[in-house]
Amino acid sequence: MRHFKHTYFIFLFLLILTGCKDYNSKKNFNEGIIEYSILFEENTQSHINTSLLPNKLTIKFHDNNTSNTIEGLSGAFNLTYINNVKDENAIILVKLLNKKFYCEEPFVNGILPSTYAGMPKVTIQETNDIINFRGYKCKKAIGSFIDDSDVSFEILYTNEIKITNPNSNTPFEAVNGVMLKFKVKFYKHMMSVSATTIKPERISMDNFTTPSDYAKVSKKTIADLLSLLQ
Repeated sequence: MRHFKHTYFIFLFLLILTGCKDYNSKKNFNEGIIEYSILFEENTQSHINTSLLPNKLTIKFHDNNTSNTIEGLSGAFNLTYINNVKDENAIILVKLLNKKFYCEEPFVNGILPSTYAGMPKVTIQETNDIINFRGYKCKKAIGSFIDDSDVSFEILYTNEIKITNPNSNTPFEAVNGVMLKFKVKFYKHMMSVSATTIKPERISMDNFTTPSDYAKVSKKTIADLLSLLQ
């Protein structure tokens, strides 16, 4: 069951990768929801029970704060990554059955989180193509992984959603816009990530703080907790 450990670190990787710090849409709303679908390419799933894999990522945002949530094990496992801009702090919430834990870490500019250790570097090639995607005018770029330059993929990103440096501290830092469609390679897994819904909605600021019923632990404890799922 060693693949379980990699699967849940993929969850955390996706949450951090899609985190936002400064969100204002072309419709001038600063709170709402972005939903992404996650599709694992079939040849990466041969040794994994696909019912355990995430298929949806939900981002809630209010002003410059975001809360990114993904579920596994049919809802028995819940992982949330929170960017609290006012406190300059990141919060990781883990819920496994009836156990609830959290840990915190400060923002560190210019340093990639250790979660990206399993992902190769990405090279970005800009194009002149403009594509309408989900109602947004998107620029198209071509990405490739340095450990396999024969594999390339499409990146669609928009400047109509006003996020300052939306991809900072990620392997996609060279992309100057909000990515709505892209691919991620993490260990042996290839995943397609695509925005499905972007909508304004009232979001309580409670979504960007630690719930009172979560117990504080260290990052190592969180990692050890996930390792029990091997």
